[in-house]
Amino acid sequence: MLFKNKLNYSKIVFEVNSFMSAFIQINQQLLAELLTFIDFADNKLTIGFVSINFAKDRNTLIEIIKNHERCKDIQFEVLTFNDAQLRFLRDAIVAELPQITIQENKKLVLIIVGLEKSIGMSGEYPPVLQDLNFVRDAFTTSVPHPILFFLPDYALTRLAKYAPDVWAWRKGVFEFKTVESTKEYAIERTLHSDRMLRSLELPEKQERIDLLERLLMEATDTPNKVNILKELGVAYRSIGELEKAEYFLKEALKLTDDVQNLISIRASVLYEIGNIYLDWENLGEAVILLQQSVELDENTGNLQHKAASLHQLAVIEGQIGNFDEAINLYHESLELNKNIGEVRNQTVSLHNLAVIYARKGNFYEAINLNQQSLELSEKIGDLEIKAASLNNLAYIYLQQGNVNEAISFYQQSLELQEKIGDLRGKASSLLMLGQVIANEKQDLTTALDYLRQSLEMFKHLKSPDAEKVGIWFLECKFKQLLQHSSEAQQLYQQLESADEDTRSEIISRLQELINETNEES
Repeated sequence: MLFKNKLNYSKIVFEVNSFMSAFIQINQQLLAELLTFIDFADNKLTIGFVSINFAKDRNTLIEIIKNHERCKDIQFEVLTFNDAQLRFLRDAIVAELPQITIQENKKLVLIIVGLEKSIGMSGEYPPVLQDLNFVRDAFTTSVPHPILFFLPDYALTRLAKYAPDVWAWRKGVFEFKTVESTKEYAIERTLHSDRMLRSLELPEKQERIDLLERLLMEATDTPNKVNILKELGVAYRSIGELEKAEYFLKEALKLTDDVQNLISIRASVLYEIGNIYLDWENLGEAVILLQQSVELDENTGNLQHKAASLHQLAVIEGQIGNFDEAINLYHESLELNKNIGEVRNQTVSLHNLAVIYARKGNFYEAINLNQQSLELSEKIGDLEIKAASLNNLAYIYLQQGNVNEAISFYQQSLELQEKIGDLRGKASSLLMLGQVIANEKQDLTTALDYLRQSLEMFKHLKSPDAEKVGIWFLECKFKQLLQHSSEAQQLYQQLESADEDTRSEIISRLQELINETNEES
């Protein structure tokens, strides 16, 4: 065993050294220029930008300069700022400086990584760059050290555009090339991965998004770029970032205009945008996009994708109460998926058919269909559909009056949704738990906690459901107030017989009491 471990260690060391050699070979001149910049940078604020697209290459470069003979008198400190909500970078750096023990007779050089998260790929005037540009002069005294910003191409471009004053202070820009094996790894983990996005846990989804964003910088041919943009849209939708998802998908759609050999992927992009409008409950726009997708699929003979679009059209028919039309479309989709052996989509159709039958009151058929969906989802390891099926079972048991079973299934569904980062699913499960516990268990404190979390998530998603959830939250809050406040009880009893002016005064006072309880909690 010891001999085997030594062999494995030797193999890892060999692979690391080979990768490092490949990186140096394609970036030899740039590396020499960067080392010269570091060597000659004064022991005061001096800004350099290192353009490097992948974290693997970035980490390799940092190791190279840290251990290089020319940098033996340099103390490098890597500061990671990867909070997407970061706004005040200078304050964050200043807060870190006291934690650094400066080595005697060594020049301190700060390496900033992760800033691309707050810079983003889209939108105007990222707050972090707006503030960075505004406080540029304050860096001179508060951060008196050379700084190297390691950023991917897109973040560097946005920094130059939205923080021009900081960009003007640059003493050097070093654009490193990507090692081919790094790109191959990223492609293997994203575009060629056999692991379904929906079954990935949240950290893996975030890693996939990061790799796709960096691959986008390296994409040169249109089909590859369209595919990456589409995958980014799908990935962002999977974690509830719908506006970002829409942005990337619309960018992909632009590239497919009037390009004959991209008809198939155009259908796929239209389908994904349709799903986003469905999430936003913009049903009219969703129907138009999904029907366009079906037409393209019929032209290209893509039965798998046609089945998926028919399924989503069935969802819309179900939402507007056209149950018979929804059932017909689900069965049409189900039949297509059976013919081509597409198990995952069969699972989804079975689940949604169960929802329709439950809404029609046919609980026996609903449970039967839902059980088939649950068995298939477990067989293929699809956690998203399993969570949805558990949620559906909860609804069915609730309709039958089995409250404890319903709560148990909602909680099981919530655990899976948290695991895979399904924000919309979490918001829905929290909402149902809040309503059931408030109405059936009369535990208003627990119910309010669930409803508060649900409301925050729906607001984050910019969902039209946020308004309804907000009303339910206030109703629950009011019930809690009536339980604990004799003044509120008296005022509520007076409401029915009060005249219009008095009613306004009573409602105003009740609102004050609710606000007071909010402040106390």
